[in-house]
Amino acid sequence: MLTAANILVVDDMAENLRLLASILEPLGFEVRPVTSGRQALAAAEQAPPDLVLLDVSMPEMSGYEVCEAFKAQPELREIPIIFLTAHSDIADKVKAFSVGGVDFISKPFHPEEVQARVKTHLALRRAHLELSDSYLKLRQLEQLRDDLVHMVVHDMRSPLTVLVGHLNFLRDDSSGLSKEGAEDLNAAIMGAQALARMTNELLDVSRMEEGTLPLRPTEQDLADLAAQVRRSFEGLERGRRIELEASEPLRVTCDEGVIRRVLENLVNNALKHAPPSSLVRIGCRATGGAARFEVWDEGPGVPPEARQRIFEKFGAVAARKANDYHSAGLGLAFCKLAVEAHQGSIGVEACQPQGSGFWFELPLAHVPVRR
Repeated sequence: MLTAANILVVDDMAENLRLLASILEPLGFEVRPVTSGRQALAAAEQAPPDLVLLDVSMPEMSGYEVCEAFKAQPELREIPIIFLTAHSDIADKVKAFSVGGVDFISKPFHPEEVQARVKTHLALRRAHLELSDSYLKLRQLEQLRDDLVHMVVHDMRSPLTVLVGHLNFLRDDSSGLSKEGAEDLNAAIMGAQALARMTNELLDVSRMEEGTLPLRPTEQDLADLAAQVRRSFEGLERGRRIELEASEPLRVTCDEGVIRRVLENLVNNALKHAPPSSLVRIGCRATGGAARFEVWDEGPGVPPEARQRIFEKFGAVAARKANDYHSAGLGLAFCKLAVEAHQGSIGVEACQPQGSGFWFELPLAHVPVRR
């Protein structure tokens, strides 16, 4: 409650302490007067106040020094400090704010001003504490949600693996199926494989966030990895036009499996959003000490307001609700975490006249990857 707040008043003049107490106590505040900076620190350490009124000019320790001592202690640094000063120089006021003060009250005191400033900063302090408490509860709920999702997805992975395996056994022995039956079986296999990929993506994103997905960096040619990924998609996406532009080898230090997945996710993303007859261009080049990989498509593009969200863990959900961009799974979130774990950067740009250009950059070889 605001009226139950206690206020530590620090001034070496006894008459100032009595005057401030007479101004604040009628409002229901508990006023704790002390006459030196050392007494103020001892009193605050014993029982932290809700607010401090602190005289600037005191012997032994100035108000600025006392404020700096408060801000140096984690349990005291968030307590608002209002300076009491007879100085009117701008430099003194700037210094008061620079050491951590939130406001100042000029001497001689005007009761209405003292009461108004104290009420305002106590209300701000209460709002800050309530916001911090709400944020902590939100983080706890978010962690509980992540733990629950992780547990459910982890438990789903085993039956999905069994399902995909048995469906593949059926396809190997599907000679007696009709054409429609074989197509249905292939559709079931593709659906089960997609679910398996999504569960693996979510688990890998969680492991990336927790730092428990180990990286095994070796020197690789990013252009060669891009060529391999292009060939694999040409085999799967027959009839699709996928061009690769890579003029020279680009040596990077990376985990080959992780970066290959990043390449595959970005190319697959482009193919998914591009019209079937359109061109998807892949490019690799050196730029400013980094190796840059790009994928350009001729799809509907990503609106500017969604270009950051789609790389966030649940940003794709927000973008989809806003009809900004439709993305399934956590592929782009994985890409961002994986690239940043290699000390790289990732993003998306608009393509003219339409489409998107997804890109990422990694340091060229001999730049160590920290993990």
